[in-house]
Amino acid sequence: MKKKRNYRATMKDVATRAGVTIGTVSHVINHTAPISDETTKRVLEAISELHYVPNTMARNMRSKTNHRVGLMIPNLNNNYHARIASTFVDLADRNQYIVYIMGYEYSLERELKELQSLMAYNVGTIVIVNGCGEEDYIRELVDRGVDVILADRHADMEGVSYVEFENRSIYRQTVHMLKEKGYRSIGFISEPLVLTNLQDRFEGYREGLLENGYEFREDHIFISERLCLDNTRNGYLYMKELLEQRKREELPDAFIMTSDLLAIGVLRAVIEAGYQVPRDFGLIGCDNLQISGYMQPRLTTIMQDREQLCHELWNMILAKDHGEKVDNIVLPQSLVIRESC
Repeated sequence: MKKKRNYRATMKDVATRAGVTIGTVSHVINHTAPISDETTKRVLEAISELHYVPNTMARNMRSKTNHRVGLMIPNLNNNYHARIASTFVDLADRNQYIVYIMGYEYSLERELKELQSLMAYNVGTIVIVNGCGEEDYIRELVDRGVDVILADRHADMEGVSYVEFENRSIYRQTVHMLKEKGYRSIGFISEPLVLTNLQDRFEGYREGLLENGYEFREDHIFISERLCLDNTRNGYLYMKELLEQRKREELPDAFIMTSDLLAIGVLRAVIEAGYQVPRDFGLIGCDNLQISGYMQPRLTTIMQDREQLCHELWNMILAKDHGEKVDNIVLPQSLVIRESC
């Protein structure tokens, strides 16, 4: 059963809490006059604390004319996510929507803070790319009339739609491909499996091992908090240390990774250590970033069509804004086999 609030906060309540006039609150909400950063911060904090929903926002939601969309991105410095943001904004412009982009840097605390900020900006729809497990707050957003769409992630929540990539089967296929190429053991390198897409990739890897007669070995699983941000540099440093700590025969013949940036860092460390790719180690990334085709050797990877993802997200946003029923979407992926395995 949905929770009902006994009292709906007013603009006057927000003004009192923030210590400003009602007019100032209105200017902050509607961006109709320049307000200092300090005052804006106090007003936004008051809006968040009081769970204030502007009347203009409520009217927009009922009539589905709200052309403000929030986009939550894990890391804006990551080329993969930056490309998603760029394509998304371009499609928003074509459809005459305004987009507010927030980066949460894989932090649940920061993600919740940015979601609260988006509510203060009167957005009618929030698209969360990946996300860190904020289901309770998402339910609250839906209860307050916001359309929530998840990208590259799935969830079984009433009123929440998603567009995701099919990760399990493609990782099973990747393991099978390595088996066909004669690799005797396969490792997995990833940041912590807190996101559903990463969990699915790991499960696909594990299932692929069992389907193809490999032993599932814990010492061939390499998961580290260090790999969450600055993937290329940290992937390089992580692999460099790994090669210093373990003998060649103690390591798997091939590594499947959860991003191209991570794989590029690992590739550099392997080559610097005097090994050859793919003779000594086979390496596979995920994303098919443009740079992956210009490495030496060129990187084998898993193709994720980010433009298709964005187009499907916008089809879903527009359908919801017109009151149409939408179905969740699972996008296929494919292997791009190059020279690194």
